[in-house]
Amino acid sequence: MEQRFTGKIAIVTGAGQGIGKGIALRLAREGASVVVAEYNPDTAAATAAEIEVLGQQALAYPIDISDTGAVIQMATDVVTKFGHIDILVNNAGVGQTKPMMELTEEDWDRVVNVNQRGFFFLLQTVAAQMIKQAPETLQTQAPSDIMSIKKTSQDSSDNDSLATSYGKIVNLSSVSGRRGRPLATHYAATKAAVISITQSAALALAPYRINVNAICPGVVPTPMWEKIDAARGQLFGAKPGEAIAAFIQTVPLKRAATPADIAGAAAFFCSSDADYITGQALNVDGGFEMN
Repeated sequence: MEQRFTGKIAIVTGAGQGIGKGIALRLAREGASVVVAEYNPDTAAATAAEIEVLGQQALAYPIDISDTGAVIQMATDVVTKFGHIDILVNNAGVGQTKPMMELTEEDWDRVVNVNQRGFFFLLQTVAAQMIKQAPETLQTQAPSDIMSIKKTSQDSSDNDSLATSYGKIVNLSSVSGRRGRPLATHYAATKAAVISITQSAALALAPYRINVNAICPGVVPTPMWEKIDAARGQLFGAKPGEAIAAFIQTVPLKRAATPADIAGAAAFFCSSDADYITGQALNVDGGFEMN
């Protein structure tokens, strides 16, 4: 496999299983050293061990991303060990299947604290480090709006500098962020927020040549989807596997995604092939959503 990320340091959150693990392994196969940022220390260690088998450096880092202090400490520890951060894949998240009218404050806060609040402050913390790594000429330019960004680009004669990316951030949203979900209102709201924050961050970080994009997966058989299947089974009296099967029947390509499908899109966004792409949210869902 092409070694597009040799010398790059990547943080992948929620990398102990499912989509996050698939992305962490893909980046490692292409040469990246990977920080496996994961709530469960056992699965974090297991993914890190698989990365090391591939011949790449890995750091298992157990963390709850809703703890802002822990997030700041992680960024410090990663820079201390590796010297820099080049890639952030903001994947960690939690979900819950529950009718809207039954949601409690505790339900809402648990999902929002991880998927929206924790997600944002992790992005902000890592972006601050990426800005430090950009050339000083860019660090002194901090346009506050899109018109200022355009003017800065037009005034610069250094096309090579403009074409260089100094950081890649990939945020995991969901097709649930594209429209409402009455059985996952709070989850859908946070995933819509991920798309919005991606756009805002892309504008805020463009002056520093940091690219920010999002991926919206559809049905991916992971431990989270196993919980969705079980919860829907309890609500509707369905047998194990029937809820996922019903979703798959609505997918034009008539199959579920694999973690490798999502990892391919993430690797593209992290690569130099995507240096001129920012602020986008890409559906990787077999055609379930088309916008």
